[in-house]
Amino acid sequence: MNISLKRNILTAGLAIILVLSAVMAFTTHVSAASSTQLKPHVTIGYWLGGNGGSKKTLAQASSGWDVINVSFIETKGNYYTPNLSMDLSAVYAGTEAQQIAAFKADIQTLQAQGKKVVISCGGQNGVVHMDNAAQRDTFLNGVKNIINEYGFDGFDVDFEGSSIAVMSTDKIGNLTSQQSINLEYLLRNLKTTYGSDFIISAAPEYCYVQNGAISTGNGGAFLPVLNATRDILTYIHPQYYNGFNGDFAWLQPSANAGAPFAQVYSAEGYTRLSEMLITGFVTMDKGTFAGLRPDQVAFGVPSTNGAGNGAQSVSVYASALNTLLAKYPTYRGIMTWSIGWDEANGNNFVNTISPIIKAANDAVQPSPDAKAPTISGQPTDKNVRIGGTADLTVVSSVSKGTLSYQWYKASSKVNSGGTAISGATSATYNAPTNTEGTNYYYCVITNTDNSATGIKTATTTSNAVSVVVSATSSAVTPTITTQPTDKAVTVGGLSALTIGANVSQGTLSYQWYKASSKVNTGGTAISGATSTTYNAPTSAVGTSYYYCIVTNTDSSATGTSTATSNAVSVTVNQLPAGDTWKADTIYVAGDTAVYQGRTYKAKWWTQGDVPGAGEWGPWELVL
Repeated sequence: MNISLKRNILTAGLAIILVLSAVMAFTTHVSAASSTQLKPHVTIGYWLGGNGGSKKTLAQASSGWDVINVSFIETKGNYYTPNLSMDLSAVYAGTEAQQIAAFKADIQTLQAQGKKVVISCGGQNGVVHMDNAAQRDTFLNGVKNIINEYGFDGFDVDFEGSSIAVMSTDKIGNLTSQQSINLEYLLRNLKTTYGSDFIISAAPEYCYVQNGAISTGNGGAFLPVLNATRDILTYIHPQYYNGFNGDFAWLQPSANAGAPFAQVYSAEGYTRLSEMLITGFVTMDKGTFAGLRPDQVAFGVPSTNGAGNGAQSVSVYASALNTLLAKYPTYRGIMTWSIGWDEANGNNFVNTISPIIKAANDAVQPSPDAKAPTISGQPTDKNVRIGGTADLTVVSSVSKGTLSYQWYKASSKVNSGGTAISGATSATYNAPTNTEGTNYYYCVITNTDNSATGIKTATTTSNAVSVVVSATSSAVTPTITTQPTDKAVTVGGLSALTIGANVSQGTLSYQWYKASSKVNTGGTAISGATSTTYNAPTSAVGTSYYYCIVTNTDSSATGTSTATSNAVSVTVNQLPAGDTWKADTIYVAGDTAVYQGRTYKAKWWTQGDVPGAGEWGPWELVL
């Protein structure tokens, strides 16, 4: 969420901090949550009490919201004792007890209207660290206390900053960090305690999800725990705003994530990023992320310019949403930060979006029989070498029921009469590649709906595909799909040089070099510059030259092969002098200000934050 806008505006006599410590574990469902089912498509908004935007009570929110995420559960100084932090006094009258009672009554009013009220955990200030089982249990039991007292319908994970950075070493299919292991435990415990209708949602920043296709380390850090909890996940709505230095750019066209798109903040960007989560993609260092069901995916945007960097016209959001609903009929919906900011803008967001969501829900026709699964991602033909990897994946969804999978081996590309493969019962099948030759496969997806009054199962069969296994040969030369480009920046600016490359078989690695001119030979390897993107230094005025060598290593082939990019220049110009910092001035990403003789540049929207070079603050020192 917006880092500066999410700050709890708590003043003496006005702020209400409701500290709810864990005293015992709850093992039964005692929540007063609503009994109505979650709608197939939803409009989701965050509510912060008096913090940000308008100051209306929970029940005064527009009727167009289907799910309201109350913000936030934070922690005390130890980072694992939860407390519910809101400024109720700004929107509710009376004593503290009266304000809490009115807030609880509003939750029940909304639930009686068929709305879902979810408690969100994290945000900028909500740092959570669960380093061992004792800390996990303290946090978990405290969260249950909050859910039980207020009757929330679900739990939303909005981990940011250090809460999620400690998860960067995990791999898809192998959680190693205590934070991720304990987060999975917590979510499963909540689902078991409160039942199958209890909402489990997540709002990670884009960099911790799809950015794993083009970046290592923190890039994609949320994917391993997302993969581990996909069976209990209701939906994920990543934040597509507040990027580093105010922007995100999708730079790498690749086999990892499909064709390129230039800008996250666009209808195309919101659509393509959602499709990545549905079809799946290959990460740089976390492994392969298999797609989620479309009903498990939504996208998150700021409601207005004041709410967060990257805000677009609501018509842009509507265009992306209509495209996704047309292509994926079970696509879940859209999230915004925040209800208050939308109210301050005349409810423009919810008034535009909710009719689209309502029309999608109205189009869902009830049926006494189980519905056949919809396949949104067919398996594709594979051409690999002996010993290579041939992952066949099918992406499917259904509005109601439980999906199961069975892969078959066929004699040709006719997907009937095949033989069921023992143990091949997941959405992905690793076809054998130990013998040279061609084999054919397809998958039958079964939906089992025990609540159906008629036929309780229905099936859909995927396309049949071929897997061609060839003899070992030399490693394939990488293809450079996107060359790095010349850059001109000011001192302290971001100069990201990026290369796009792919290969049909093998693993790519990268090494950036510094050269003396625009001749891409004879350069010096740059220590640590081994990813697709290299942030060239910009601390000194002048021009430098760089290029990248891409190496393909294929364990099933002989040797390696390389491809060399064009050499490019990075020209660093003197930063223009900024005005003296003023506390009442609004600064946006890229603005400069002079404070105590030093020049700082804003990373995002900020007002009143004293310039400093803290890692998580809104300012960076440039001169």
